[in-house]
Amino acid sequence: MWEISQETCVAAAHQLRFAPGEGERLHGHNWRIKAVLRAIELDKSGWVVDFNHLGKVLRDLVEPYEHVFLNEVAPFDDVNPTAENIARVIADDLAAKMDDARVRVARVEVWENDTCCAVYFRMPPVQA
Repeated sequence: MWEISQETCVAAAHQLRFAPGEGERLHGHNWRIKAVLRAIELDKSGWVVDFNHLGKVLRDLVEPYEHVFLNEVAPFDDVNPTAENIARVIADDLAAKMDDARVRVARVEVWENDTCCAVYFRMPPVQA
């Protein structure tokens, strides 16, 4: 099995619901988002997927979150914009574009800062 990852960053603000104290106040982060893909076999080029392709797909998915107030952007207008929920939404959206019989999105990490990270794990790839 192989695993590759790609990272991107997004500057965005959020205001947590149901979080008394600092989290409830409007605040922002320079979010670091890391997507990890797994494959049970390599493609004919010897890749899980091309890093450039993964990077573009990931960037396109997170671009709507760049320099915005997440609470006003779907799905976070209804879903609490915690790092955990952001990781799940990005993982599911990325999987819809990248998953196939050979490759699966394994996990997405969302870092609020250098010390705080939420990770959403998806099901492992189908075994051959």
